[in-house]
Amino acid sequence: MATAFTGSLVLKAQNGVQQVEYFTHTDVTLAYSLWASQGSTGLLPVRATGQITDLVLNIVALGDTKRFKLIIDGVDTGIQWTQAVSWPSVNNRFFVSNPVGVRAGQLIQLQAI
Repeated sequence: MATAFTGSLVLKAQNGVQQVEYFTHTDVTLAYSLWASQGSTGLLPVRATGQITDLVLNIVALGDTKRFKLIIDGVDTGIQWTQAVSWPSVNNRFFVSNPVGVRAGQLIQLQAI
């Protein structure tokens, strides 16, 4: 049986303003995160050009899925990371040490793999 978990994604604009987005996700392979600010759809629009600077999950144990991949504007970026590097107990989470540039208007998707 699949379990659900929640998380947050932080985008930091060039002017320093942060866009913090909350999502839910089911522990099912190929499922997409559903963004609360978008009425629980799988597409998150970037408000301002900047970087993805953090992603935190509310779990500290893996279920069926083990990794995420980042899709921007419908294109697989090739960026994948283990869910374990997004746990709240990790002080240097994946995007903290590896920020990813994004432009205003781009659409972000997270997919479990």
